[in-house]
Amino acid sequence: MSSDNKRSNINSSDNSYIGKILKNGLSIDGLKYIAIIAMLIDHIGNAFVEEPVLLANIMYMVGRITGPIMFFAAVEGYHKTKNLRKYMLRLLAFALISYLPYIFAFRSSFNALRLNVLFTILIGVLAVYARRNIKNIFLKVLAIILLLIASTPMDYGTSGVLIILIFDYYYGNRKNQIFGYIIVASLNFGVLHFVTEPFWSLIYENNFDLSLIQDNYGELGYIIPALLLYTYNGKRGNNANFSKWLFYIFYPLHLTVIAIIRILLT
Repeated sequence: MSSDNKRSNINSSDNSYIGKILKNGLSIDGLKYIAIIAMLIDHIGNAFVEEPVLLANIMYMVGRITGPIMFFAAVEGYHKTKNLRKYMLRLLAFALISYLPYIFAFRSSFNALRLNVLFTILIGVLAVYARRNIKNIFLKVLAIILLLIASTPMDYGTSGVLIILIFDYYYGNRKNQIFGYIIVASLNFGVLHFVTEPFWSLIYENNFDLSLIQDNYGELGYIIPALLLYTYNGKRGNNANFSKWLFYIFYPLHLTVIAIIRILLT
């Protein structure tokens, strides 16, 4: 192959979509768009695709992208918002709007303590505020513990709040943010079990059991956000006002549509 052809191939690869991402990185808006698509795939699978089929597991794996990216975006929002009070009130308002749609999108019966991820993000932002503004160490720890307890019935629950706190603690140091996230994902989301469980069964049962990987490989989707966050370029994006409201509006809207379809199908 001539040098001109080699150069042409290199240039064409650099101009590909993946090449541009690797070169320029993803903005926070780009990360949010990926999270929204992943969330929609996950929720459709959760509501309409019965397990244990390959499609359901793949959709579940894709869905694991959403939460960590939105937690990362929440920390970015905390540090870059012009009005923290309005930011938290906006989270509360849309959490309340999404309350009933979230319950009925995935369950046919009412459960008052099934709280959506916007409540989790709000509690996480409050925990960040407490960590940064309460001077007394004992009161700070107490406040965060109470917030962690309050997050128990919420989507992602205490794990989500911990991830938000870690993203904030290492704010400005992307590698440490990702490392901290991987630690939480490994311990709280069962990712580490994929490595250790077969060896545990080998040591104590004389059987190198791979059934955990075969049955629960969807949990490996929690690794994908770490790869995506590594590409973050620190920029907001080109359509700030549009993206600002997109997730807030899309979240209750798509849950409402799913809930209506499920009600009509029953």
